[in-house]
Amino acid sequence: MARWIPTTRLALAALAFLLLAGSAAAAPSEGRLWLYSNLTGLVGRHLALNLMPGIRYEFADSAADAGGIVMYELFAGPTLLLELGNMRLKLPLWYYYMGFPIRATGDFYSSHNVELIPSLDYSLGRWNFSSRSIFHNKLYADNPLFDRSGLRRGYSLLLRQMLRASYGLTDWLAVTVADELFIGLIEDGETAGIKKGEPFFERRGISMNRIHAGAVVTLAPGLSLTPEYVFESSHDPDRDLELTKMTHYLMVTAAYALRFH
Repeated sequence: MARWIPTTRLALAALAFLLLAGSAAAAPSEGRLWLYSNLTGLVGRHLALNLMPGIRYEFADSAADAGGIVMYELFAGPTLLLELGNMRLKLPLWYYYMGFPIRATGDFYSSHNVELIPSLDYSLGRWNFSSRSIFHNKLYADNPLFDRSGLRRGYSLLLRQMLRASYGLTDWLAVTVADELFIGLIEDGETAGIKKGEPFFERRGISMNRIHAGAVVTLAPGLSLTPEYVFESSHDPDRDLELTKMTHYLMVTAAYALRFH
């Protein structure tokens, strides 16, 4: 059973991150385009199958040359769906592939992960509120520093907790804001002394925060487009949450749902 983080604690943590970001404007910054295509097949009243590829492209970097394509992603797996009045519970269990082309060296890093993603939505008139937890289980990380298979195989656990609020302006347009906090829960013991943090195994402690603001545009039944601005602040949990990087994303998600029942 997922363990939900209290809303008050998340709100205070988000405020702390905003203050840190505002006081450290000298931290390196990046500009990136982030694209997802989310295909959902509804195979029953309580079951869906999902396939979601993604790509991230870096077009600006204050500390180095822009990296071009910096990440490939692929989510795939089933989702359990339950409804009770105005509440909706979703429980995806997905495989997650992450690929990282390293332009400076010509290397390619990758990892294989399993994601458990419980989320709860509540609708109230034109409002929709949601809490979503991602339990990011990293099982395999391939990179030049892990020079034998025993190092590449391991385990780390990262919790990504998001709170979102959306308001429907019309039947086809809604505005949305969200905050997502990254909290490392379990480190891989064998590789912790070599390198920690994505794309390696995760580190323990708070490492990142993302603030989302955008819109959801319904183009047709089952078809939507969600453009968002995302501000991402990266922090060093071993140095009192020192701000190490800021990333600005233009994120666009195209979602299409098909019914097979």
